[in-house]
Amino acid sequence: MKYLPLVWAALRRKPVRLFLTLLSVVVAFALFGAMVGFRASLSHLVDTARADRIYVSSRFAGGLPYSMLDQLARVPGVTHVANQGGVGGYYQNPRNNVGVQMIDGAMYQVWPELPLTAAQYEQLAANRTGAFFSRNLARRLKLKKGDVFPIKAPSIRRADGTQTWAFTVLGIVPDMETSPAGFAVGNLTYYNESRIPAERNTGGFFRVLVADPARGDAIAKLIDQTFANSGTPTNSITEKTAYENGAGGGNGIDFPFIMESIAGAGLFMILFLTGNSIAQSVRERIPEFAVLKTVGFSDSGVMALVFAEAAVPCLAGAAIGLALATWLAAIFPRLLPPNVGFPAPYMSPAVYGIALFFAALVALVSAVLPATRIARLDVATALSGR
Repeated sequence: MKYLPLVWAALRRKPVRLFLTLLSVVVAFALFGAMVGFRASLSHLVDTARADRIYVSSRFAGGLPYSMLDQLARVPGVTHVANQGGVGGYYQNPRNNVGVQMIDGAMYQVWPELPLTAAQYEQLAANRTGAFFSRNLARRLKLKKGDVFPIKAPSIRRADGTQTWAFTVLGIVPDMETSPAGFAVGNLTYYNESRIPAERNTGGFFRVLVADPARGDAIAKLIDQTFANSGTPTNSITEKTAYENGAGGGNGIDFPFIMESIAGAGLFMILFLTGNSIAQSVRERIPEFAVLKTVGFSDSGVMALVFAEAAVPCLAGAAIGLALATWLAAIFPRLLPPNVGFPAPYMSPAVYGIALFFAALVALVSAVLPATRIARLDVATALSGR
């Protein structure tokens, strides 16, 4: 306990410097926590992605004919197949892009993570112009149950010659980690029957469920081989592989490297600022440390004071910064531009543990040189002012 007043007195000696150091640590660890959280979020999505679910789309431009559903169902190892289309356009303003995923009833078995109950699937089937909206999307669009939501989709030709698709909001459902910006789902039959006759029964993609997750990639290759010489060759990939490619930079952007680089830059900034602050504080108080050694403080005791002086702003700033990162993670979906599907930071206990470990490490490293200098201090020389 005798060290606490000394540490507190040292910290209060230069309150402006302490405040600026603490502020820098808070900002840096808010950034560090967010980047580590983003990295953990990508890893979490990869871990939860399913190897037994395959996305089957057209290898070339355009979609696939609905008639492929029965053929896909006959591929060895396949248990369920669901069809999906989409209405993409804008709401009120051409810059306000929005889309509705049009699904069939089999999606209940193939995509159970979609937060619709069996009763809601029945409601969707009974109300062809209806749609369910997730909370984040409904909040952004200011929608509530019973509202009519029109989408103008110039790229989709309707049988009635118009470009507007009107959806009735059947209800608001929970959001999913995989769709942080929100989502909406509608009835595939409505989508199909509303288009011009020449374009009906085509233009979708399929979600395929297989019995054995270990054979997911092999069955995806088998599907592509089955349709390789047809008029509609496919491009099939398991959900697991798709997420691994996306999280690992398979889309041309190495997100993990970017996040780790930003986190590393933040740590370097903290190390530089804290080390400089501690070194300056020690230089200013050389005679005081000499007095402490004269009255009986050991070298290790004096070094402990220096380490404590570095640890307090680092650990306190890290705690505040992590709290700020947690708050930002909670509101992250509201900060995203429309239709940006980047996941929010996953602030797991491991993220907090990593951040606090690095906070302690930075404090230790930044205090090593000043503490070593104090340990080697010649008391007589220091007291004489030389």
